[in-house]
Amino acid sequence: MKKILAGLLGLFLFSQTATGRTRADAAQGSANDEVSFELVSGYLVVVDGRIGPLHGLKLLLDTGTTHSVVSTRIADRLGLQSVTGKVFNLDRMTKTDWAAIPEIELGPIRATQVPVMVTNLDYFKASTDRVDAVIGLDLLHLKNFSIDFVDKKVRFGAVETGRYSIPMSSDGVSLNVEAEANGRLIHLILDSGAPGPLMYEERLESRAVDYSVGQEDHCYRIGGILRLTRARVRRLQLGGNDIDHTVLLMHSPEKGVMDGIDGLLGLAALKARRINFDFATNTLSWTN
Repeated sequence: MKKILAGLLGLFLFSQTATGRTRADAAQGSANDEVSFELVSGYLVVVDGRIGPLHGLKLLLDTGTTHSVVSTRIADRLGLQSVTGKVFNLDRMTKTDWAAIPEIELGPIRATQVPVMVTNLDYFKASTDRVDAVIGLDLLHLKNFSIDFVDKKVRFGAVETGRYSIPMSSDGVSLNVEAEANGRLIHLILDSGAPGPLMYEERLESRAVDYSVGQEDHCYRIGGILRLTRARVRRLQLGGNDIDHTVLLMHSPEKGVMDGIDGLLGLAALKARRINFDFATNTLSWTN
């Protein structure tokens, strides 16, 4: 029996076309600015923000997206001129349009001439009324931030270290962490836009990670539907701490693409009350 996973399942985007250079400026405010968010489908963090003269837009925060994304509807309203480029989307390269937005503002983050992907984001309608843009790592890394799932606040600036903490690394494309599946070391991309651990099946097998297979699933994504298989590993740990060991399996990209990456870690797997991203110390921490 197939089950539809509504909403975004972790976009991972790698640009092959640059359309401008981002300029970032600190907006006026306190050292710990905060914005309220709506939690959609139990894991998608959606806040209000501004793009150019358009206020009150719905912006989804996604650490698994390398470059930010705007909907074609917003691009049309702004009169953006686009060029054709490519992105890597979870398991394959996909053609898409790219443009530069004149200005974007989210809490204390303000940037100008931001290269973004332009695409139809209507597949979010299965989860929420609309998503106008996806804010990726290109903007999120500009300030440390915490996601407080109790108060429904995203706080920017100085962050407290949570009860559990691990190193995270950035290669300029993604945030990466090490985890253990059945005691085997695996390498994952941190992806706040995924509902849980999303693994490349063949790469788990190459690391001798065994699992039990459950039902088939699928999700909507750019360019169509992604077929998945729900499975369970015997144990999944992050920093020596047990996290959700139900995983979603998909086929691995071809050899030479994202070598060394075994999947994506949706932050919902931590079942945390607060998650902190400290880019000054390259630390991910959380409190349950």
